Amino acid sequence: MGLADLIVAMKKRRQQTQAGSKPANRTPGISIPSGSKRTRSSCEQDDYSQGTKIMRFSGPDLPEDIWCHIHALLPLPDAAQAACVSREFLHSWRCRPDLTFSQETLGVNLTFYERRLRNARGREKLALKFTEIVDQIMKKHTGIGVKTFKLQYCGSRIYTRRLKSWLKIAVNPGLEELVLSLPVVYDAKIYNFPCSLLFNGSGKSISYLNLKGCAFHPVAGLGCLRKLHLSQVHITGDELGRLLSNSPVLNELNLSQCNKITCLKIPCLLNQFNHLTVFGCETLEAIENKAPNLCTVRINTTLVRLPFGDSLRLKNLQMLWPFEYNLVYYACAELPRIMPNLETLGISSAGEVLNTPIVSAKFLHLKLLEICLFVLEGAFSPAYDYLSLAFFLDACPVLETFELSVSRTSVFL
Repeated sequence: MGLADLIVAMKKRRQQTQAGSKPANRTPGISIPSGSKRTRSSCEQDDYSQGTKIMRFSGPDLPEDIWCHIHALLPLPDAAQAACVSREFLHSWRCRPDLTFSQETLGVNLTFYERRLRNARGREKLALKFTEIVDQIMKKHTGIGVKTFKLQYCGSRIYTRRLKSWLKIAVNPGLEELVLSLPVVYDAKIYNFPCSLLFNGSGKSISYLNLKGCAFHPVAGLGCLRKLHLSQVHITGDELGRLLSNSPVLNELNLSQCNKITCLKIPCLLNQFNHLTVFGCETLEAIENKAPNLCTVRINTTLVRLPFGDSLRLKNLQMLWPFEYNLVYYACAELPRIMPNLETLGISSAGEVLNTPIVSAKFLHLKLLEICLFVLEGAFSPAYDYLSLAFFLDACPVLETFELSVSRTSVFL
């Protein structure tokens, strides 16, 4: 039986129970206790006033963890509706381990008229709708058992007091994933993430932290943190270094448009650290990598322009910068010396003026090469020789896969 069929069956059974539960000689206003009636938990008693007769669905006598598992498989809107069917589902709803709030999961949409306005008032109304729905849900959740909390705030206004109250409920010693994506309103004060919630012991089990559109000033590390993603976050290089130095099992760091960082220091104690992504960090001047096992880097510039530190162990490199010129030339001429152990290499170049050179150094381990050329008007020299790319292939004696993608918007004559 599917989950949808289960809910329908439970509703029908409840209606049948209510219809057949009233004896013919029953005195109005007097409830007859059932011998099989269970004692309600304290959280259930809060919803019902004394003296009110509540008909309970007498479904299969399943253990509580089974009911919680069934309820956790439902999408968020269905789970909220299912909580009205039985006390088992009501209890499971209050202990739901996965709380994912977004415009899509909550079905929050502006009216056609509001969408046409496309002004601050309409966006504020969207934020208010979203906030009210999330607030109603979080007020009824105990916070116990939450493993994943994801909040993708919509609209143009952040109700900071309510947001902090939601985080207080969600951040508990058992939380494993925390994702907070806030709208970036350039004329408003940026939200300051309450770091005390994480570093007072409640965030000790977090393995994945993803923040966007806020200020983040960590004072310590997270012992279980494995993945850290920061996008448009106000954090300094020293603050990030403090967090990295005290998060010993971290293996992945993703930075995007974090423009308060001038130097990224990756300490040597991060033995499990193997994946780094850096995009759009305009003020970043250097990366000091001392992690012994870093093998995968995705970056939006050349490593000549951005000093990198130890790169001899790198096996996978992607240079994806649509405004950087001569990346192919640079990769062929410099990378065999800087990164001799590369196994996969991806290059996205905005333009090539210099033909690919003939080099004596080889990529002795390179098996996959991907080159994407965005041929914009004026980006490529009319004399550029595409056949010179064959010199790149000559430098890859064990190459197994070569993928070339060319996107042209203008043809040079």
